[in-house]
Amino acid sequence: MELVRTKGMFSFYEDGHQECCRVRKVRPLRRQLKTLKAWITGQRKDQSPGTRMAVPVVEVDPVFEGVEGGPGSLIKYNPLSNMSSAEVWNFLRVMGVPTNKLHACGYISIGCEPCTRAVLPNQHEREGRWWWEDATAKECGLHSGNIRKEDGSTEERKAERDLWSDGSNVEALDKAAAERLAAGDQDKDTLLVLYAPWCPFCQGMEANYEALAEKLAGSHVCVAKYQADVDKEWSKANLGLTTFPTIVMLPKAKSGFVKYPSERRDVESLSMWVKTMAGTA
Repeated sequence: MELVRTKGMFSFYEDGHQECCRVRKVRPLRRQLKTLKAWITGQRKDQSPGTRMAVPVVEVDPVFEGVEGGPGSLIKYNPLSNMSSAEVWNFLRVMGVPTNKLHACGYISIGCEPCTRAVLPNQHEREGRWWWEDATAKECGLHSGNIRKEDGSTEERKAERDLWSDGSNVEALDKAAAERLAAGDQDKDTLLVLYAPWCPFCQGMEANYEALAEKLAGSHVCVAKYQADVDKEWSKANLGLTTFPTIVMLPKAKSGFVKYPSERRDVESLSMWVKTMAGTA
């Protein structure tokens, strides 16, 4: 009510939708999620080319916190991530699932009434949401972690510290060491994470990667890290960086690398992959 008293009913047409969404949607959801360990969304990659193309099936929520509190305390499931709109609608029709009648009237993406309008044939579904704003950043705040700034960081998270720092079993590589590694100048098989300290997915795997490093300490496999957000182009060209985190295995005394193919970053999954790639001592 304070927002309405201060700015009127429709201030978002002039100021942008973020403030209104924050009051009516984000804050209530934040309170509820603080009682949970996980939540499920209906996000799909094809919903918004500007903000959702990298949405994983499972992630550590980069914006909200769960019942235990702190970064990494809430898991976010996006089970429809890799499905297209056509695939979803085929399933709904075949299974006879009830749907909102507005969909048949051209309201493909439905939000609050003042901020939603029908789209024309062949228009993208998100064009009907906040149509007066930048089409590449249409998120209400519930999924604002999808929006990346020019430096790659999200709207909500910034790095407060480095990862795997004081007393860690994970070996930190500088640029010279990374160059030697990429050239095949190493006497051990090396598991390397290319990371960015502000990245919520890197933050989410910190404990598991540390546990893996402790498990492999003194073995024939070195567990290492390289901060690639400050050296993106070189990391892309020489170590296969795509998104954060990227995990690669570099064989002993050989150039080249093999990229970890899974989004599962628990100790067991990583250990099995390391054993497959590097064997046992």
